[in-house]
Amino acid sequence: MSDMKSAIEGFDEAAYLKLNPDIRAAVDEGIFSSGLAHYVAHGRNENRPGTPAKRMTQLHDAREFRFTGPVPPEALRRRVHGNGDLASFETIGKIVSYNIYGAIHATLELSAESRVLDFGCGCGRVLRYFHELLGTGTYYGTDIDEEAITWCQSHLSGVGTFLANQEWPPLPFEDGFFDFIFSISIFTHLPEVMQFAWLEELRRVTRPGGYLLLTTHGEELFPNASREAGEQFRTAGFFYSVGTVTDGLPDFYQTAYHANSYIEARWSRFFEIKNIIKKGIANNQDLILCRRPIASA
Repeated sequence: MSDMKSAIEGFDEAAYLKLNPDIRAAVDEGIFSSGLAHYVAHGRNENRPGTPAKRMTQLHDAREFRFTGPVPPEALRRRVHGNGDLASFETIGKIVSYNIYGAIHATLELSAESRVLDFGCGCGRVLRYFHELLGTGTYYGTDIDEEAITWCQSHLSGVGTFLANQEWPPLPFEDGFFDFIFSISIFTHLPEVMQFAWLEELRRVTRPGGYLLLTTHGEELFPNASREAGEQFRTAGFFYSVGTVTDGLPDFYQTAYHANSYIEARWSRFFEIKNIIKKGIANNQDLILCRRPIASA
């Protein structure tokens, strides 16, 4: 892939860090992978010193961008977004694509032969914008929501290949098929045993040395629940909260919370945990950057 920094014309990493000591400190502490990661997530809306004078014309500000392609029906938007508002649906899709880009640009190099998977793509809220942002490569989306996949197959075939998957593994791909996988707001909703099954499966279909970007509800988002729930979360580092069911999704699709210590201890069975960016996705969910080891220990 061509240098991803060129996607934001005039961005100077060294100058941005020099002019923003707090961001430099956050990068040093591993809160952000780079100055650019901060810029695409937050800085572009904060009038920070070192902000480039202009961007490439095809990358509009997320608050103003409106995708001109097919729009998913309200029921599908509501299922992945929580409400049917089209403007916020588009804005979040664009912002999340920027967040993913900012987290991987300094680490991951893709080519025209690279394969990218959006695991849990829904009706394409993120993949359509991420495809536009990166361009190169071959894109796939999978989801258990057959209605959403059918819509994507009919309306987003120019973006990628879309396939329905079952509630449990396997995926219909050979070992090591993907160079990069991202999964937004999926592991935030699965019970623990199902999470482990899918982490193992995503490891299988990622090439050795390939990367994954997954999201979680971190400690900051854990609600003021009962004393018993709070104690369980503090002790185990994981809590699966059962409440109402989302229309069109299975009963197990609830709300899960993860502590950093849990991610580092339990997910490291499957991947190298390269970075944890608190609230790195739309200033809400934590962003977990993982890598499949090149060889087993």
